[in-house]
Amino acid sequence: MKKVQWLRLLSGLIAVFALFQWIAITLGSDRGQAGVIVGVVVVAGTLFVEMYLFRKSFKESARAIGLARMSKIGVLTATAISVFMLLMIIVFGSVTDSALGLYPNWYWLVPGLFFQAGIAEETLFRGYLFNHLRRKYAFWKAATLAALPFTVVHLILFQSLAWSIAFASILLAIVMSFPLSRLYELGAQTIWAPAIVHFVTQGAVKVVVVSGKSASLFPFFWMTICALVPLSVFAIEVRKVSEPQAVAAGS
Repeated sequence: MKKVQWLRLLSGLIAVFALFQWIAITLGSDRGQAGVIVGVVVVAGTLFVEMYLFRKSFKESARAIGLARMSKIGVLTATAISVFMLLMIIVFGSVTDSALGLYPNWYWLVPGLFFQAGIAEETLFRGYLFNHLRRKYAFWKAATLAALPFTVVHLILFQSLAWSIAFASILLAIVMSFPLSRLYELGAQTIWAPAIVHFVTQGAVKVVVVSGKSASLFPFFWMTICALVPLSVFAIEVRKVSEPQAVAAGS
């Protein structure tokens, strides 16, 4: 990838992520309280960047960032992975004799969490960043390069979380970047499948309340589950994508 292409790609990423952070903080959407608004703004911002920096039409840009029709195999795989992960929370509660509850008015948070943690982040990091890299490089190189900014932006967690949890979250971001990219390809280069898994990963710990002597272990248990279970997607054969993909005009 040429230097000018890298500059365009990264400048767009930084601009939209800065917008993402600003609006989420401004609206106090730490649990997705204003997540629908955040998600819509981030998707709109990503669309604008794709259209402006890469000279594409609205329709071409929407397709480029993964906003196309859902793939059945991708969504079914993501749903199966997510359900299994959620069942592990019940296992944790049973094994550790912990009490499991739900955050007050949790049902109002779920749509916002899906838009903010699922759609917004996956549109930016898979639909925009990984997609552009994948047009130039083979899967593993593209996924590795995409994992770097995805990991860097999670460093802000050190400002709000205990050091041990923040560090574990960074490791999780590194590991999860690969199955999320795989889900993106399994879902025919759309963001819906990775958005489901990403939403469950972030949303569960903000909706489920664990109490008891083992409650402090739950975040680490959950991050371990989220790191390992999505890797199962690599057992599914993905429809072959050219190595690398054909470069679209203006990319």
